[in-house]
Amino acid sequence: MAQFSFVKTVSCVFLYLFCGAIAAAAQTEINLQADSETEDQETVDFELTVIDQLLNQTVYGPSRREETVKDATRAAYVINREQIEAQGYRTVNEALRYFPGIFTDSTSGSRLGAQSSQILRGANNSSQTLILLDGRPINRFDSGAFDLSTLTTDNVERIEVIPGGGSALFGSNAIGGVINIVTRQPEFNQPVVVETGLDLGSFGYNRQRVGVSFGSEAQAVRVAYDRTAADNDFEFDIPVSGLAGIRDNAASNIQNVNLQAVTQLGDRHRLRFSGIYSSKDLEIPGSVTFPSPNATQYDNNWLLSLDLESRLGNGDDSMLTTKVFADFNDFRFFNDQFGTTDARYENRSFGTQIQHNWQLSETQNLTYGVDYRYLTATAEDPGVFGFSYDENLSQGAIFARYGWDVSPEFALNFGLRQDFNSLADGSVTSPSAGFAWQVGTATRIRGNYARNFRVPTAVDLYFPGFSNPDLVPETANSFDLGIDHRFSDRALVRLTYFNNTLDDAIVFDLGTFTPQNIQKARNQGLEAELTVQLAPSLSAFANYTWNNSKILADTNPAFVGNEVAFAGTDYFNIGLAYENPQGIYAGVFLKRVGDRLTNNANTNSLEGYTNVDLRARYPLSETVNLTASVENLFDADFETFPGYPGVERRFQIGVNARFR
Repeated sequence: MAQFSFVKTVSCVFLYLFCGAIAAAAQTEINLQADSETEDQETVDFELTVIDQLLNQTVYGPSRREETVKDATRAAYVINREQIEAQGYRTVNEALRYFPGIFTDSTSGSRLGAQSSQILRGANNSSQTLILLDGRPINRFDSGAFDLSTLTTDNVERIEVIPGGGSALFGSNAIGGVINIVTRQPEFNQPVVVETGLDLGSFGYNRQRVGVSFGSEAQAVRVAYDRTAADNDFEFDIPVSGLAGIRDNAASNIQNVNLQAVTQLGDRHRLRFSGIYSSKDLEIPGSVTFPSPNATQYDNNWLLSLDLESRLGNGDDSMLTTKVFADFNDFRFFNDQFGTTDARYENRSFGTQIQHNWQLSETQNLTYGVDYRYLTATAEDPGVFGFSYDENLSQGAIFARYGWDVSPEFALNFGLRQDFNSLADGSVTSPSAGFAWQVGTATRIRGNYARNFRVPTAVDLYFPGFSNPDLVPETANSFDLGIDHRFSDRALVRLTYFNNTLDDAIVFDLGTFTPQNIQKARNQGLEAELTVQLAPSLSAFANYTWNNSKILADTNPAFVGNEVAFAGTDYFNIGLAYENPQGIYAGVFLKRVGDRLTNNANTNSLEGYTNVDLRARYPLSETVNLTASVENLFDADFETFPGYPGVERRFQIGVNARFR
């Protein structure tokens, strides 16, 4: 534990020195520019700096209505389409790699297609993070999570990460926070546009994609196909366990088909259809200590939704949105290592959202509505385990959120949601409150409180041998206090302290291999981010997430005072990027993950690791771009989970074209 604390201290000092050096460089450049300006010289216009772009990005997750990052009372982090393309991310999970407040190391390694993990603010598993697709939930009933490695980035316009409890707006699962994936939409009055791309890389990586979009005055359509695959036969070396070799039976094949269609119905109504089919064929190598040379899984998803947006009255201050959606997931796992296992899982989800966004006055707004979702989960294994279950979950809710700009400098919001949940044995009330205070022109203070909950999943309750039928829903009270400060137009610092206290927290215990209710646990910490404009085409960022997790009460007295497994992981990211108006992009990124305790007894741990990545884009013409990246530049050996090694140095290169 002393070594663990030492790593935390060194990480903090290193980040502080790096941030100080960047800020000093930025100030030096400002001074040099000021000294060199004369009346006869043309000065550089920094009106649209990276800071402005960051603060003016649109977000939906913090308030369930579109606003900008700078107007939200909650911390919000966004990666947009331009950044995704320039940095060459293949899946939604990969695009979350450098965010503060979110831990993405998978429990099955870091290869392409490995099941994703998304842990927000010291949560202990991915089912405590709610995944939204265009504002509606897609978490599955059986696992409580959604595998973001099944969604490629070709159809993504932006990804929003909203750390902190979100049950007052979205209901169950939003204990750690919310991730909202916003899909690309076709444009009206657009000629036919064809987009194509081809990537090749290490370990058999290859990707092919094509998309077509067009729009008339009242209709617009986009259809696209993406295939991303790899053999993932990389070398590994785990000195702690004395194991080394080549990863075998690890290939993946991910395919996405996307269809978006929009129709304008008169002047006041707009109808949208979104259809996504994703499939993932994945070989399962198991851990290096317990390999599974023949295991495979197949994961197919249909994500369908139909939205009607209606502007009420004669103005633009009242919007009624009616959404109906249906999701179908088929999952199959096969393994003949110890007899024949042929397990099949089916998840079905049908739901609706009716929401009214009403601008009551220039300073007041109200968002309210009704949500309903019906989920089913069935499982059958006629082989070794010989189990089956067929369960369902009904979720209904009414909600409201009121926002009031008390003055130009001070804003308040209040939220309340009443959930009726069949597994929660009654209704759950989730209140929230938030404020934002503009102190002068450069500083903004914000704070939030929310009560949140999560019901046990079907796997938690029913999976034979690894379940616990006595689980009760977990609840949480979370608050955060943050400050955003701008240093002229060149630097932005965002600091957020958070505290999340969970009652009956559901944690998978590696000692018993079953989920358990910890009577009480607290996660608190700090998210710190610095963004700097060093020059017109040069920017840098650094972020650090410190997590402090403690078991406050437990049925096992020996665990009291210990850290919740994995929840106390600290990490920081550093990036330096160059991008000019001609489209040339080059970036270097460093990710440091600290030591991780892997059980609640705090007797086992994983060593921390550092990865350095290079990413670049070069325009060959106005319509064709060349992209390239190197990940894990220094070929570090590391584990993301006990027995699951990270990928060694990996290279990829691609060509992307857009034709009209």
